[in-house]
Amino acid sequence: MVLFLEGIQKWGSFPAYRILNGEETYDVSFQEYYEKVCQCAYNLQQIVGDLKGKRIGLYCDSSYEYTLMLAAIVFSRAIVVPLNIHESIDNIQYEVENSDIEYLIVDNDLLSECNLKATLLNKSEVLKASEKTIDLKDFTDDEKDEPAFLVYTSGTTGRPKGVVLTAGNMFAYPKTLFDDNVPFEKEEGLRIYTNFPFYHIGGFMSWVTHFEKKCTTYLSLNPGNVLMDLENETIDSAAVTPATLNLWKKSILRGHIDRLGHAKLVVTAGAPIDVSVVEMFMENGIQYGQYYGMTESCGNITFNFDCINHVKSVGRPDNNVEVKIIEDEICVKSPSVMKEYYKNEEETQKALIDGFLHTGDLGYVDEEGYVYITGRKKNLIILSGGENVSPEELENELYKCNLVYECKVYAENDRIATTVYTDEEQADTVVEFIMDLNTKLPIYKRIYKKNLVFEPLEKTSSGKIKR
Repeated sequence: MVLFLEGIQKWGSFPAYRILNGEETYDVSFQEYYEKVCQCAYNLQQIVGDLKGKRIGLYCDSSYEYTLMLAAIVFSRAIVVPLNIHESIDNIQYEVENSDIEYLIVDNDLLSECNLKATLLNKSEVLKASEKTIDLKDFTDDEKDEPAFLVYTSGTTGRPKGVVLTAGNMFAYPKTLFDDNVPFEKEEGLRIYTNFPFYHIGGFMSWVTHFEKKCTTYLSLNPGNVLMDLENETIDSAAVTPATLNLWKKSILRGHIDRLGHAKLVVTAGAPIDVSVVEMFMENGIQYGQYYGMTESCGNITFNFDCINHVKSVGRPDNNVEVKIIEDEICVKSPSVMKEYYKNEEETQKALIDGFLHTGDLGYVDEEGYVYITGRKKNLIILSGGENVSPEELENELYKCNLVYECKVYAENDRIATTVYTDEEQADTVVEFIMDLNTKLPIYKRIYKKNLVFEPLEKTSSGKIKR
């Protein structure tokens, strides 16, 4: 098992975090961080009693303090249940009840009228300074199968599923940040900006890997100030959401590359790679990388730091990850693969077969070991004539039209249909594009119904378009 806490204490006065807030920017050292975690653990114990095995929920904004509470809960041997603050109240109520949360730490009053069974705790009570602390210990090999995290996925259909991740899933072996294609001689000591939310798996993994590698994590106190915050900073790398990537793209196009903190590498996850974006970053001396993973795999399955030569690939498998294609589905074996779906044996048996996690993504592996995703198994359209149509394939074709801002493809009355978000004044041009596209497609793939809308499509709490 990785000695996570021991490493934090060893790094001492080296900055763990730089909190960006204009003239009030400040650093938090690894030693300060460890002391604050132990204070949080003490405060929680005074409120809750023995923490071992209890389910403690977190419903707070993503911040460095969030990771303090995260660490205090997990290393007290409780089970942390991070809740997405952008999730619907209905789903939050479901997740609180389904997960058997006993105490829920909050930073606002949104849930006070929801009649939850959990006891609400204000985060200020957990984070308050205390002279008394608890001496926390790293997990041992004997504890690797103990549940530590219960994380809910926000699928494009149906209720969220609770993914049980163990101490071993998170800390069994040192995680890898990059491969040999990046412009760094070593991973240790890097300055990395991120705005992956800490209630998502991407945020968890940035927390774990940055701390393991003695990296300084740069965070914006106000996420809306990301462009201004980095203007006077120097970072090595950035791991950001696709939305932030689009902001940075616009900033470069406007001649403000200086607002990216002189980063040598930009990494994102969760969105298809656009070759024009890769080329634009590369032309400006910034390497581009892509992560592919999921909550059930506890983070990275593959990463691609050679996007310019493998632009359609999600990359090659991470260390300790085996990828196998079974009946066209990408399947994964790794020490990081989840233990189960909480209270959902049926879905667990569908997902975990013979030691492999069935991701639900369709794809293939090329001769160089690069993985390619062709669609989602559950989204696959099967027409009455037996033809299979991947909606993602057609959506990628539609996105080649710059006037198609968002789209989804589906079946209606045994024919292919699409809903497209565009500008009302550009509707005729979009229809013409689809009609031209149809002439290049096999008959069974042609889009017969075109539903144009002039507002963004409904999305899940993680930003995916609902099917």
